Amino acid sequence: MKNNKCYICGSSNLSDTGYTLRDSDKLRVLKCNDCSLMFLSSFEHIDENFYEDGKMHGSDCNLSNWQESCKEDDERRYRALRRKMKGKRLLDFGCGAGGFIDLAGEIANVYGLEKQSSLSEYFKEKGLKVYKTIKDLEGSFDIITMFHVLEHLKTPAAVLTELSEYLKDDGEIIIEIPNSDDALLTLYKCRPFADFTHWKCHLFYFNEKSLRLMFSQIPVKINYIKPVQRYGFANHMYWIIKGKKGGHVKWKFLNFLDFIYKPLLKLLHKSDTLLISLSKSL
Repeated sequence: MKNNKCYICGSSNLSDTGYTLRDSDKLRVLKCNDCSLMFLSSFEHIDENFYEDGKMHGSDCNLSNWQESCKEDDERRYRALRRKMKGKRLLDFGCGAGGFIDLAGEIANVYGLEKQSSLSEYFKEKGLKVYKTIKDLEGSFDIITMFHVLEHLKTPAAVLTELSEYLKDDGEIIIEIPNSDDALLTLYKCRPFADFTHWKCHLFYFNEKSLRLMFSQIPVKINYIKPVQRYGFANHMYWIIKGKKGGHVKWKFLNFLDFIYKPLLKLLHKSDTLLISLSKSL
């Protein structure tokens, strides 16, 4: 079934962005010309067991490599939220390999939610408390985190609505998500990056405008939407000049410019990531 209407505003005023996907030549990236939401032309490839069977990572998923690739972000998020989550009851929705909840468990009563069945034994060995579905959740939470998960969901608004029922009245949902207004896409119009960053597991591509509209339709209140810039000047120049990823490692000598470059991108609303805080609409 093809997507012929915008998930958020219901508009049929759609256009093809012209972007290709790094892992599919059958899917297209569409854009709603009314609310700016971007999404794949079809979600049929995400069947009921897609994430449970670990299809997002393919057949060569290596747990150690997965954890290592997430380590820097897990530690960054832990540092940023450490004071807020101390002594709290926290759920990390879509906890992946469990790096963040492993860290957060030192100071908080932490739970995860992760569908991938192959991780169940690992979670048990580590003593991590991880649910399989929302229906399995017990009790309410002070904080619910969702790091680069919302864009993977077929019905993100519905999932957030359901999750909000497990949030305490004074609780907070914290979301980190890729920004479709990323400088490499909208400022530099770097085609190699565009064709790399779009892939079949990212069903939606949000910016601040489309997020605000979606949140207005569900029982939540926006506390803030903040820009976060994860990658710096070296990474961007490498994409623009070489058309490849990895510039933040290969051209480290340019990283000294990040103290100017990253704040500038945030000021221009061209950051690669958005950080959102929501609370219940009482």
